[in-house]
Amino acid sequence: MFLKTFAIALPVILGGMYVSGSLGGGGWSRDVARPQAEVMRALEDLDIRDQPGSPGTDPSRSGGVTPVFNLERTDTSMRWKVMSGDKVAVTMIADFKPSADGKSTHVTAHVERGNAPDDFVSPAFRSKGLTLGLFSMAIEGELNELTLPAPGDPATCAKLFERFQDANMEAGAGGRPESLRGAIGQVAATGIRLNAFEAEQRRLGCQHRDGSNDFKPVESQMGPADGPRSASSPSGDVSFTPGQPMIDPTPPGERRR
Repeated sequence: MFLKTFAIALPVILGGMYVSGSLGGGGWSRDVARPQAEVMRALEDLDIRDQPGSPGTDPSRSGGVTPVFNLERTDTSMRWKVMSGDKVAVTMIADFKPSADGKSTHVTAHVERGNAPDDFVSPAFRSKGLTLGLFSMAIEGELNELTLPAPGDPATCAKLFERFQDANMEAGAGGRPESLRGAIGQVAATGIRLNAFEAEQRRLGCQHRDGSNDFKPVESQMGPADGPRSASSPSGDVSFTPGQPMIDPTPPGERRR
C-alpha cells in the first residue's frame, strides 16, 4: 500500500524537486566509484518503462501511438531517444567523464524535448522536469546495483525494515491531511523517509541485486499451513485474507450476504 501510494504521488514529488532545484534545475549528476567502461556497461539495460507508473507503456495516453526507445552511444555518452512515430518525443542523455585516475566516473544527465506534439507523447515525456526525475531514478537504480556492498546480516536487515514500517505507521497515524499544502508536505516527507531507508539499505548491504528485500528472518503467522486464515470485524467490513483488500469499499446495503 505504501509503495502504491508513493508511486501515485511520485509526479508531485519529482515536479517539486525540479522546481526547487533539487535536480539541478535541469540536470543531474553523480560520482561513481567505478571505471567509466564499467559504469556504461551497467546502464546498457536501463529501461525507464520500469519506473513507477510504467511510463510510455499505455498508447491510450499518447494518441494511440506507442513510443519506441532507441539507445545510441559514443565513447563518452549514452542517448536514449524516445520516438513517437517519425518524430522525437524526448531524448534522455547521460555523459561520462573519468576521475580519480580512471578509478571513478562523473556521470551527468539531462533531457531534451523533441518535436513531437504533446497529443502524441506519453504524459511522462511532455515535461522535461518529470522525464528527468524518472530518468535520474532509473540511472540511480542501475548504479546502486553496480555499487552494492556484500550481502548484509538478515537479522540486521529485518530490524531495519521493521523500523521503516513502524515509522510509516506512526506517520500515518495522524490521518489524512486537510489541505493541499498538507498533502504535498506529507508526500515530501514520505519521499525523504524512503530515500533515507534505501540509503541505509545500501550501506548495510540489505538490498539484493534483484531489488528485493528477501530477508525472511521471521516466520509468518498469518495463517495455518493448510490455508489462509481470515478474520472479520463485527460489521464484516474488514478482512485480513491475504491477497484481498483489507477494507470492503462496497456500501453496507449493497454487500452480498
